[in-house]
Amino acid sequence: MSEFLVTPEDLIAASGGLSAISGGVEELCGHLRGASGAAAGTPAEGAFEDVLGHFSAVLPHFALAGEHLGRAVAGAGAGYSHSDVEVADACT
Repeated sequence: MSEFLVTPEDLIAASGGLSAISGGVEELCGHLRGASGAAAGTPAEGAFEDVLGHFSAVLPHFALAGEHLGRAVAGAGAGYSHSDVEVADACT
């Protein structure tokens, strides 16, 4: 059987990184919108527009998933922290 160590601090730090995904994705969406006409008048125009359209459709969902996962991991960290305190109190 595999074992792993989970610390509340690690979970809370991870939740911050996961929540930060949203801001990075929003910035990426802005860059993609700004580049939307970059291939205009070239043979790559259709393909470039398709790629940007797919990214623009998916990235907000990715950002939302990062926010939800970040909150869930933060909740787990808080739960573990609470449990650690209770166990420590019970042992003293």
